[in-house]
Amino acid sequence: MGLLVLALAAWLGLASASEGADNSSRLCQEAPAWNINGLSPMEGAMGQVTVVALLKPPPLAPPSHCLHPRSLGGLRDKLARQGTVDVHYMIVNEKAPLSHAMLRELERQAPPGIPVFQPEPEDPDVWQVLGGDKDDFLVYDRCGRLAFHIQLPYSFLHFPYVESAIRFTHSKDFCGNCSLYTNTTQQVRSRDARWSRLPSLPWYCTPTLSSCQGQLRVGSRT
Repeated sequence: MGLLVLALAAWLGLASASEGADNSSRLCQEAPAWNINGLSPMEGAMGQVTVVALLKPPPLAPPSHCLHPRSLGGLRDKLARQGTVDVHYMIVNEKAPLSHAMLRELERQAPPGIPVFQPEPEDPDVWQVLGGDKDDFLVYDRCGRLAFHIQLPYSFLHFPYVESAIRFTHSKDFCGNCSLYTNTTQQVRSRDARWSRLPSLPWYCTPTLSSCQGQLRVGSRT
Protein backbone atom coordinates (compact mmCIF):
# COMPACT_ATOMS: atom_id res chain seq x y z
CA MET A 1 0.00 0.00 0.00
CA GLY A 2 1.50 3.32 -1.11
CA LEU A 3 2.31 6.01 1.42
CA LEU A 4 -0.31 8.40 0.07
CA VAL A 5 -3.01 5.73 0.12
CA LEU A 6 -2.03 4.90 3.71
CA ALA A 7 -2.20 8.55 4.70
CA LEU A 8 -5.51 9.03 2.89
CA ALA A 9 -7.03 5.98 4.55
CA ALA A 10 -5.90 7.27 7.93
CA TRP A 11 -7.27 10.72 7.14
CA LEU A 12 -10.65 9.26 6.22
CA GLY A 13 -10.74 7.41 9.52
CA LEU A 14 -10.21 10.69 11.35
CA ALA A 15 -12.85 12.38 9.20
CA SER A 16 -15.34 9.69 10.13
CA ALA A 17 -14.49 10.05 13.80
CA SER A 18 -14.92 13.82 13.60
CA GLU A 19 -18.55 13.72 12.52
CA GLY A 20 -19.70 14.35 16.10
CA ALA A 21 -18.38 17.00 18.45
CA ASP A 22 -17.90 14.46 21.25
CA ASN A 23 -15.77 12.17 19.09
CA SER A 24 -13.72 15.07 17.74
CA SER A 25 -12.90 16.27 21.26
CA ARG A 26 -11.66 12.77 22.22
CA LEU A 27 -8.99 12.56 19.53
CA CYS A 28 -5.44 12.67 20.91
CA GLN A 29 -6.83 12.50 24.44
CA GLU A 30 -5.99 9.73 26.88
CA ALA A 31 -8.51 6.91 27.08
CA PRO A 32 -11.20 7.56 29.69
CA ALA A 33 -10.98 5.33 32.74
CA TRP A 34 -13.15 2.24 32.51
CA ASN A 35 -13.29 -0.94 34.54
CA ILE A 36 -14.94 -4.34 34.18
CA ASN A 37 -15.29 -6.61 37.22
CA GLY A 38 -12.82 -4.39 39.04
CA LEU A 39 -10.19 -4.74 36.31
CA SER A 40 -8.82 -1.96 34.12
CA PRO A 41 -8.06 -3.51 30.70
CA MET A 42 -6.17 -0.41 29.56
CA GLU A 43 -3.62 -0.68 32.36
CA GLY A 44 -0.21 -1.65 31.10
CA ALA A 45 -0.96 -0.33 27.60
CA MET A 46 1.81 2.27 27.67
CA GLY A 47 4.48 1.62 25.10
CA GLN A 48 2.30 -0.38 22.73
CA VAL A 49 -0.56 0.32 20.37
CA THR A 50 -3.95 -0.78 21.72
CA VAL A 51 -6.91 -1.70 19.51
CA VAL A 52 -10.34 -1.82 21.16
CA ALA A 53 -13.07 -3.44 19.05
CA LEU A 54 -16.70 -2.91 20.10
CA LEU A 55 -18.35 -6.08 18.85
CA LYS A 56 -21.52 -8.04 19.50
CA PRO A 57 -22.00 -11.79 19.14
CA PRO A 58 -22.67 -12.48 15.45
CA PRO A 59 -25.91 -14.18 14.43
CA LEU A 60 -25.77 -17.88 13.65
CA ALA A 61 -25.98 -17.11 9.92
CA PRO A 62 -24.31 -13.68 9.69
CA PRO A 63 -25.14 -11.61 6.60
CA SER A 64 -22.32 -10.52 4.33
CA HIS A 65 -22.23 -7.04 5.87
CA CYS A 66 -21.74 -8.37 9.43
CA LEU A 67 -18.29 -7.84 10.98
CA HIS A 68 -17.27 -11.28 12.22
CA PRO A 69 -14.95 -11.41 15.26
CA ARG A 70 -12.78 -14.08 13.64
CA SER A 71 -11.72 -11.65 10.91
CA LEU A 72 -9.85 -9.62 13.53
CA GLY A 73 -7.51 -12.57 14.04
CA GLY A 74 -6.65 -12.61 10.34
CA LEU A 75 -5.79 -8.93 10.42
CA ARG A 76 -3.69 -9.33 13.58
CA ASP A 77 -1.74 -12.22 12.09
CA LYS A 78 -1.19 -10.42 8.79
CA LEU A 79 0.16 -7.32 10.53
CA ALA A 80 2.39 -9.41 12.81
CA ARG A 81 3.91 -11.24 9.85
CA GLN A 82 4.74 -7.89 8.29
CA GLY A 83 6.41 -6.52 11.41
CA THR A 84 3.57 -4.64 13.10
CA VAL A 85 4.02 -6.21 16.51
CA ASP A 86 3.58 -4.91 20.08
CA VAL A 87 -0.10 -4.32 19.34
CA HIS A 88 -2.62 -5.29 22.00
CA TYR A 89 -6.11 -6.23 20.78
CA MET A 90 -9.25 -6.58 22.85
CA ILE A 91 -12.99 -6.97 22.26
CA VAL A 92 -15.65 -5.34 24.42
CA ASN A 93 -19.11 -6.86 24.25
CA GLU A 94 -22.28 -4.80 24.47
CA LYS A 95 -23.76 -4.40 27.93
CA ALA A 96 -27.34 -5.12 26.78
CA PRO A 97 -28.90 -8.24 28.35
CA LEU A 98 -29.23 -10.13 25.05
CA SER A 99 -25.56 -9.57 24.15
CA HIS A 100 -24.60 -10.51 27.72
CA ALA A 101 -26.54 -13.77 27.36
CA MET A 102 -24.59 -14.56 24.18
CA LEU A 103 -21.16 -13.82 25.69
CA ARG A 104 -20.02 -17.42 25.38
CA GLU A 105 -20.74 -17.37 21.66
CA LEU A 106 -18.71 -14.17 21.24
CA GLU A 107 -15.84 -15.73 23.17
CA ARG A 108 -16.06 -18.83 20.97
CA GLN A 109 -15.90 -16.73 17.82
CA ALA A 110 -13.09 -14.46 19.07
CA PRO A 111 -9.58 -15.18 17.76
CA PRO A 112 -7.24 -17.02 20.15
CA GLY A 113 -5.27 -14.61 22.30
CA ILE A 114 -7.73 -11.71 21.98
CA PRO A 115 -9.62 -11.21 25.27
CA VAL A 116 -13.33 -10.48 25.38
CA PHE A 117 -14.59 -8.18 28.14
CA GLN A 118 -18.19 -8.13 29.31
CA PRO A 119 -19.58 -5.23 31.34
CA GLU A 120 -21.70 -6.52 34.20
CA PRO A 121 -24.98 -4.84 35.23
CA GLU A 122 -23.17 -2.91 37.97
CA ASP A 123 -20.42 -1.73 35.60
CA PRO A 124 -20.60 1.43 33.49
CA ASP A 125 -21.64 1.04 29.86
CA VAL A 126 -18.15 0.89 28.34
CA TRP A 127 -19.37 1.59 24.82
CA GLN A 128 -20.97 4.80 26.10
CA VAL A 129 -17.87 5.74 28.12
CA LEU A 130 -15.73 5.37 24.99
CA GLY A 131 -18.23 7.23 22.79
CA GLY A 132 -18.55 4.22 20.52
CA ASP A 133 -21.12 1.93 18.96
CA LYS A 134 -21.38 -1.51 17.37
CA ASP A 135 -18.42 -2.47 15.15
CA ASP A 136 -16.37 0.61 16.07
CA PHE A 137 -12.58 0.32 16.33
CA LEU A 138 -10.64 2.61 18.64
CA VAL A 139 -6.88 2.73 18.11
CA TYR A 140 -4.76 4.15 20.94
CA ASP A 141 -1.14 5.20 20.48
CA ARG A 142 1.88 4.21 22.56
CA CYS A 143 1.07 6.95 25.09
CA GLY A 144 -2.51 5.73 25.54
CA ARG A 145 -4.12 8.52 23.48
CA LEU A 146 -6.93 8.01 20.98
CA ALA A 147 -5.39 8.26 17.52
CA PHE A 148 -8.26 6.86 15.45
CA HIS A 149 -11.92 6.05 16.05
CA ILE A 150 -13.16 4.21 12.99
CA GLN A 151 -16.88 3.71 12.57
CA LEU A 152 -19.14 1.91 10.14
CA PRO A 153 -18.93 1.51 7.21
CA TYR A 154 -15.17 2.19 7.31
CA SER A 155 -14.59 -0.40 10.05
CA PHE A 156 -15.41 -3.36 7.80
CA LEU A 157 -12.08 -5.18 7.68
CA HIS A 158 -12.17 -5.80 3.93
CA PHE A 159 -11.61 -2.06 3.60
CA PRO A 160 -8.12 -0.69 4.40
CA TYR A 161 -9.04 1.83 7.11
CA VAL A 162 -8.59 -0.19 10.30
CA GLU A 163 -5.42 -1.82 8.99
CA SER A 164 -4.03 1.53 7.91
CA ALA A 165 -4.86 3.14 11.25
CA ILE A 166 -3.04 0.38 13.15
CA ARG A 167 0.00 0.53 10.86
CA PHE A 168 0.12 4.31 11.04
CA THR A 169 -0.27 4.46 14.83
CA HIS A 170 2.34 1.72 15.28
CA SER A 171 5.02 3.61 13.37
CA LYS A 172 4.07 7.30 13.63
CA ASP A 173 3.40 9.62 16.54
CA PHE A 174 0.28 11.15 15.01
CA CYS A 175 -0.70 13.16 18.11
CA GLY A 176 2.87 14.32 18.79
CA ASN A 177 5.01 14.64 21.91
CA CYS A 178 5.01 10.96 22.83
CA SER A 179 8.48 10.01 24.02
CA LEU A 180 7.74 6.33 23.38
CA TYR A 181 8.12 6.93 19.64
CA THR A 182 11.49 7.64 18.02
CA ASN A 183 12.10 10.84 16.05
CA THR A 184 8.77 12.27 17.21
CA THR A 185 9.34 15.84 16.03
CA GLN A 186 10.47 14.73 12.59
CA GLN A 187 7.48 12.40 12.23
CA VAL A 188 4.96 15.09 13.15
CA ARG A 189 6.47 17.50 10.62
CA SER A 190 6.39 14.76 7.99
CA ARG A 191 2.76 14.04 8.84
CA ASP A 192 1.79 17.70 8.46
CA ALA A 193 3.55 17.87 5.10
CA ARG A 194 1.70 14.78 3.85
CA TRP A 195 -1.65 16.12 5.00
CA SER A 196 -1.03 19.34 3.04
CA ARG A 197 -0.62 17.29 -0.17
CA LEU A 198 -3.79 15.23 0.26
CA PRO A 199 -6.70 15.85 -2.13
CA SER A 200 -9.26 18.37 -0.97
CA LEU A 201 -12.00 16.22 0.59
CA PRO A 202 -15.07 17.16 2.63
CA TRP A 203 -14.26 16.81 6.32
CA TYR A 204 -17.44 14.88 7.04
CA CYS A 205 -16.93 12.12 4.39
CA THR A 206 -20.52 10.99 3.94
CA PRO A 207 -20.82 7.46 5.36
CA THR A 208 -21.64 5.55 2.19
CA LEU A 209 -19.50 2.81 0.75
CA SER A 210 -19.54 4.34 -2.72
CA SER A 211 -18.28 7.75 -1.62
CA CYS A 212 -15.58 6.23 0.57
CA GLN A 213 -14.35 3.90 -2.15
CA GLY A 214 -14.41 6.70 -4.69
CA GLN A 215 -12.23 8.91 -2.52
CA LEU A 216 -9.77 6.08 -1.96
CA ARG A 217 -9.44 5.60 -5.71
CA VAL A 218 -8.48 9.26 -6.03
CA GLY A 219 -5.58 8.66 -3.68
CA SER A 220 -4.58 5.46 -5.47
CA ARG A 221 -4.05 7.23 -8.78
CA THR A 222 -2.01 10.06 -7.27
